[in-house]
Amino acid sequence: MWLERVKKALSRRISILIDAGNTGKVRRFAAPRWLCATISLLVISLAVGAGAYGLESALFHNKLSRLERANQEILRRFAGLEKSADSLTTLLAYMDRHDIQLRIQKGMEVLPPDVRKLGIGGPAVQSPEMIELLQIRSPYYEKASQLTRTVDELQRKTQYQQESFAEIDRKLKKDDYIRDHTPSIAPAAGYLTSGFGYRIDPFLHCPKMHPGVDIANSSGTPIVATADGTVTFAGFISGYGRMIKIDHGNQIETRYGHLSAVYIKPGQQVLRGDVIGGMGNTGHSTGTHLHYEVRIAGKAVNPINYLLRKENSRQIGF
Repeated sequence: MWLERVKKALSRRISILIDAGNTGKVRRFAAPRWLCATISLLVISLAVGAGAYGLESALFHNKLSRLERANQEILRRFAGLEKSADSLTTLLAYMDRHDIQLRIQKGMEVLPPDVRKLGIGGPAVQSPEMIELLQIRSPYYEKASQLTRTVDELQRKTQYQQESFAEIDRKLKKDDYIRDHTPSIAPAAGYLTSGFGYRIDPFLHCPKMHPGVDIANSSGTPIVATADGTVTFAGFISGYGRMIKIDHGNQIETRYGHLSAVYIKPGQQVLRGDVIGGMGNTGHSTGTHLHYEVRIAGKAVNPINYLLRKENSRQIGF
């Protein structure tokens, strides 16, 4: 029923009056309502489309203006970034040479040159700024791309160099620890009266292993620790008399016997050159002297091999 009413309404005609101008006549046109409605919809659609196009065009020009401003800002910073990149490249090249020298000196692995270049593969992921430069077809896109690749390479090399120097630092600290905790100086000034090895025992009068060296001097002559370490014993032991044992780590131990005085106690940390006691004549001894031993994993070794300066005479000094 309602459909019939709509059809009748649309079939009715609408009169349109047009002023003919100077003739004074008015022209009348009659058109169906459906035709007027169609024309109206068409005009509205064209108007909306034109408005949308105008808005899109305005947005595009605004975006283009924004990108051009951003492009100018990038260009202003470009020269400074290029200079910084060149300076960093030079600095990293120097650090790389220094890194190689340190590794060679410390017997560490040196990576081949092609590996040290830190090459990477795969497609490059561009930043939004680079994509925008590409969209506006900036003539500086290639230079900016090259600078981006250079900065990325510098970041990777900087990270590698940081890790490499950290590894070298750990090696140097370990070497320093070993150096500081390895006996390397004479424990006392004096004269070498008996060496390491088999000798005629002064009490038993038969060949017997002498596990250290004897250094003679006046009573009370300062006895020093020959390396950094921890005192594990400070007291009296039959045969050795007053004695000190120092654990230097890495299974290295030193022993100091026949002392007249002990100046340290068990558990105390000592450094190379610290005075730990005085020379004496306690225990099985035929005179004032120091009995000095170096033991590796519990086995006595020749202490002379742990003096940085080998003496040409029987006189020993610090």
